[in-house]
Amino acid sequence: MASTSYRFDWFQTEAAVTMTVMKKNVSPERCQARISENNHLRINVDDEEIWTGKLEGPIDPTKITIKCTPSKIEVSMPKATPGRWTKLVIEADSIQPTTTKRDWDALEKQMKKEEEDEPLQGEAEVERMFKKIYASASDDTRRAMIKSYSESNGTVLSTNWSEISKEKTEVKPPDSMEYKKWEQ
Repeated sequence: MASTSYRFDWFQTEAAVTMTVMKKNVSPERCQARISENNHLRINVDDEEIWTGKLEGPIDPTKITIKCTPSKIEVSMPKATPGRWTKLVIEADSIQPTTTKRDWDALEKQMKKEEEDEPLQGEAEVERMFKKIYASASDDTRRAMIKSYSESNGTVLSTNWSEISKEKTEVKPPDSMEYKKWEQ
């Protein structure tokens, strides 16, 4: 039975079997494939065993080649006797796909916390502050913010709905600037 924590695939010809293990960024010097006398194959990266299983048929251990690409490890093994195998490993039918359960809610909370803790400067810091105010505000406060900002063309932002709801918000540019209406 094969044992792996990585996704793998295989294909064959009459003369060879090629197996691909999906493990990223492995250099050929760090990877090795060993076969025992009873056709038990082990693929290791450094000290980590990434694939192990008893092959259905015998292979020539002296001619195993390993090719590492940025996304996978490819192990080519010439068969000791030419022919087709019905499966790669003995008892391969009992292999269950491995999945890891992730707590997506906890991951989302962690990312939000990291986002909040990240130090910002300039406009990004001001934008974060306004988002925080808006997110934690009441409906009246949100209405006041939207109305004051849109009616004043972005020059006024108020959170006081009782004051803003009574009349149109006038444009109030900064002290050193003058407001001019744009015409086409």
